[in-house]
Amino acid sequence: MLENEFDIKMEGDRKELLKSMCNLSQGIKEQGIEQGRREERISTLVTFFKNDGTVAAAKQMLNSSDEDIKMAKERLSMIEE
Repeated sequence: MLENEFDIKMEGDRKELLKSMCNLSQGIKEQGIEQGRREERISTLVTFFKNDGTVAAAKQMLNSSDEDIKMAKERLSMIEE
């Protein structure tokens, strides 16, 4: 694209640098998506616990990790204070 539209030669170090930047960009995007998914899981757990759901039920029904449960409990305690 850069070669065709802007007549910028993509060779050697420049090509590798651009490839690294694209890989970094993709990694950041994937990391952001995963953070969003985790936030949604934790939000779901907070609602679950507000409605008297148990940790055992969260693990079984929602397949929740201990770390997500811990974060949800911490947020719930901050809300209830």
